[in-house]
Amino acid sequence: MHTDDIDNDNTIMDPDMTRVKSFTPRRILSLVVRLSVTIALVVWICQSIDWGIFKQIVISPQPAPLAAFIAFSLFFVFLGGLKLWILLRSFHPMGLWRFSVYFFLASAIGSLIPSIFGDFTLAALMKRSRIAYHKSISIIVLDRFLTLILAVFVFTPVTLVLVLPVSALKIGVLTMVTLITSILVSWLSASMLPRIFNQFATIRDFWGTIGDFIRHDRLSLWMNVGVGFFRGCISGVALAFALMAANLQPALFQTICIANSLAVVTHIPVSISGMGLYEGGGMFLFERIGLQREMVLAGLLYQRAYILIWSVVTIIILGAIILVRRQRRQREDFQERNQPLSELPP
Repeated sequence: MHTDDIDNDNTIMDPDMTRVKSFTPRRILSLVVRLSVTIALVVWICQSIDWGIFKQIVISPQPAPLAAFIAFSLFFVFLGGLKLWILLRSFHPMGLWRFSVYFFLASAIGSLIPSIFGDFTLAALMKRSRIAYHKSISIIVLDRFLTLILAVFVFTPVTLVLVLPVSALKIGVLTMVTLITSILVSWLSASMLPRIFNQFATIRDFWGTIGDFIRHDRLSLWMNVGVGFFRGCISGVALAFALMAANLQPALFQTICIANSLAVVTHIPVSISGMGLYEGGGMFLFERIGLQREMVLAGLLYQRAYILIWSVVTIIILGAIILVRRQRRQREDFQERNQPLSELPP
């Protein structure tokens, strides 16, 4: 990310990417609370497992499932970029290859630090391709919203049926009521907020971008949802292979549902990057369907370790490639500007 987009001091970018906010006591308190919750969850996890069994499992992963897990995890990230690119192409004809490079780099950054910085990185990279910040941020938010809708209203209700002693009918009714309420609230927000905040250009542009999709490009929305559903299934396949690397044989359908439900859990801002919350939630849910918690934790830690390693490697490689290309382009522009008149073409 460019140094003019985020200061090196304790600052956070505004959504319009044009000004920064300093850390306030409220933000500091939030960070302290999230750190405390993360530590508490990690301590609880450590106290709830048999370390003898866990050590035997975690140090000897099965290589074939582990390799398959890595392959499907990379495919999962690519699909995330693909469904975002489907929305982006309505505003700018950026090539899928270039956008995938940007998305992989931003995803890697968002995996190491709060994901909002990954979003800002992607918006800054898209700005280099002359895509306005308000449009890129609007597309990212819309994509996140559609992904969350799928996870909450498609996969999570099935997970609840699998793990809770509640009838499927009650869960289905609750899901429908929640979905209808969410649609109503979203419609009211889309109808009223632009009028209330019309004097603010950033908010006006944000709602205008989303309105353009709803009025003129619903096909891209449905394509995004379709790829998002397929990506949700791939996330479950990847997690199933991670668990298989820990000597488990999880049911694929159940794993797909639980994987997407865990993605919803990590959106709850109570721990740092979902650490402890994801692992603890996974242990609870998979134990409810008969899997041993030590093996589940080993599989989830394989996943966590892969994300950390992949993020660092991706940032180094793609960051270096983008930097080299940028320097080469600047050098070529400098040579072109300083070319003698006698060497210019007629």
